[in-house]
Amino acid sequence: MRKALILASLIPALYAGASFAEQSQPASAPAQEAAAQKHAAASAADAALGRQINDVVAKAAGQLGAKIEAQVNNGDVVLSGTAPNQDAVARIAEEVSRVPGVKSVRSQVNLLPAG
Repeated sequence: MRKALILASLIPALYAGASFAEQSQPASAPAQEAAAQKHAAASAADAALGRQINDVVAKAAGQLGAKIEAQVNNGDVVLSGTAPNQDAVARIAEEVSRVPGVKSVRSQVNLLPAG
């Protein structure tokens, strides 16, 4: 009998806990959805900016004998590949920095051996 009373007194508490969990979950779902939409918008913006930057890079690299590509993350650009000299890298980085939406340009370009 005593066990039945204890269980009977716990049942309302369990229901209250389940109700609280249901109420708190929908409140976080809109925040998660908004964050996912913001991330998707940032990714789309980075993709568009990346295409524009890679067009600029391809044109400049072709003229300077370099093979460089760019990666974009939130407007920050990382250049990678190879170039014949540091002047070519600097000129390409300068061209990229002029593209609207670029926040920073970092080079991880390797220089080709002379000769």
